Amino acid sequence: MPSKLSAKPLLPHLLFAVYAAASVCGCARSGSDGGEGATPRISFGSAMSDVARRFEILGRAASAGRYELADYELGELEEIFTETLPGASPPKEGHPEVLPGLVSDFSKNTIPALRTGIATHDQSKFEAAFAQAASACNSCHQASGHQFIEVPLKPGLAIPNTDPIAGK
Repeated sequence: MPSKLSAKPLLPHLLFAVYAAASVCGCARSGSDGGEGATPRISFGSAMSDVARRFEILGRAASAGRYELADYELGELEEIFTETLPGASPPKEGHPEVLPGLVSDFSKNTIPALRTGIATHDQSKFEAAFAQAASACNSCHQASGHQFIEVPLKPGLAIPNTDPIAGK
C-alpha cells in the first residue's frame, strides 16, 4: 500500500539540516584571521582556566600519594604551556606583552622542577616544588595585570583562591 506521506514537506527540513551541518563543519575550519582551513585560536584566559584546574588536581593527587595521576596532569600542563599558550589569543586587558617570556620560563624551569618533585614521591620535596610553581604563577599574574588571580602556595586548595579577604 503506498504511503500517504509526501517527501515534499520534508525537503525544506532536510535542506536546512544539510545547510546547518555544513555551516558547523565550515566554522571548525575557519581560522583566527577568517581564512579558510585555519583553526580558531583559543583565548589565553580559557587556556589558563584549564591550567588552574589541572594544577589543582596535580596538587591534590600528589598530596594523596597518587603520583601517577599527578604526573599525568603535569604532562597535560606541559602541553598547554608548550603547544596551546604560545598560539592563544592574548588577553585584551592588562599587560599581555609580558606573557610569551613568562610562559617560556615556566615551561623551561618550573615544569621540570615539578616533575622532579613528583618523581621523588617525597611530600616535602613535592610541596616545595608546588610552592615554587604557585609563586611563579602569582608573579606572572602580577606582571600581566591579573594580580587578583591568586594561586595558593599549598597543594590541595582551590585554584584560584576564592576565600574571603581578611578585613573586607
